[in-house]
Amino acid sequence: MTVLGRSLCSACAGLAVLLPAAAAGAWEYNITPYAWMSGLEGDLGTVPGFPAQSVDLSFGDIWDDLDYGVFLFGSARNGPWVFYLDSSAVQTTSKETVNGPNVKSVEIESRTANIALALGRTVVVGPGYDVDVFGGVRHWSLDNDYKVRAADGTTHRKSTDADWTDPIIGLAGRYRFEGRWSAFGSADIGGFGVGSDFQWSFTAGVNYAFNDLASLSVGWRQIDVDYDDDGTVFDVTQSGPIVGLSFKF
Repeated sequence: MTVLGRSLCSACAGLAVLLPAAAAGAWEYNITPYAWMSGLEGDLGTVPGFPAQSVDLSFGDIWDDLDYGVFLFGSARNGPWVFYLDSSAVQTTSKETVNGPNVKSVEIESRTANIALALGRTVVVGPGYDVDVFGGVRHWSLDNDYKVRAADGTTHRKSTDADWTDPIIGLAGRYRFEGRWSAFGSADIGGFGVGSDFQWSFTAGVNYAFNDLASLSVGWRQIDVDYDDDGTVFDVTQSGPIVGLSFKF
C-alpha cells in the first residue's frame, strides 16, 4: 500500500504570531520553517479500480520511508489585516520484496504537497490577547509512481495523481504571558464538497521568544480530511507535535 500523504501539513494560522497587531501602515512579517511529527490513520486508495486500504502509521513508521519533508509558515500583518501562508512538500519511498511467481518486488514513490493561502482580520482585542477570523483556500496535490519488477526481469511503471482545492474558514488567537512566553491556537474547517467532502484542523501551542526577532514554537496539531473522487481516496486523520523556529522582521 502506498505511503501517500503520510506527513502533511496545512495552515496553522496561530503559529509564531507573537506580538499584537502592528500599527496601521507598518507591515510585520513572520517566517517559520517547522516540522510536524505526525502519524497517519484512515483509508487510502490511489489506484483506480483497487479498493482503499486502512492504514495506521506512527511517525516512526513514516520516518523509515521519508526522503524529504519541507514545511514553511508565513504571515504578513498590517494593522488589523493579515495574510497567512502555509506550505509543505513531502516525498516517501517504500519498497516491498514479493518473490512471487510473477512479481519480485514493488516500489512506490509518493509525493504530496499542499499550500494554504488566507486573508484574515483581527476582530477581538483585549489585554494581552487578540483573535482573528480568516478565510481562504487550501490546495492539495498527490502523486504516486509505481515500479513493479516482474519475475522475468522486466520492469513495469505506472503513475497516478490527484489535485483539488478546498475553501477554508477559521479562527486564530494569541495570548501573551508576562516575560518571554505566549500561547497560540487556531482552528479551521473547509471542503464543503467543493474539493474534499469535508476537512477540519486544530493547532495549539506555546512560543518562547529568544529576543524581538526570533522565537521557538512548540505545540500539537491535528488535521482530518475526507476526499474521495475518481478512484482516489484520501480519508485520513493526522496528528502529532509541531516544532518551529520563527523569525520576525
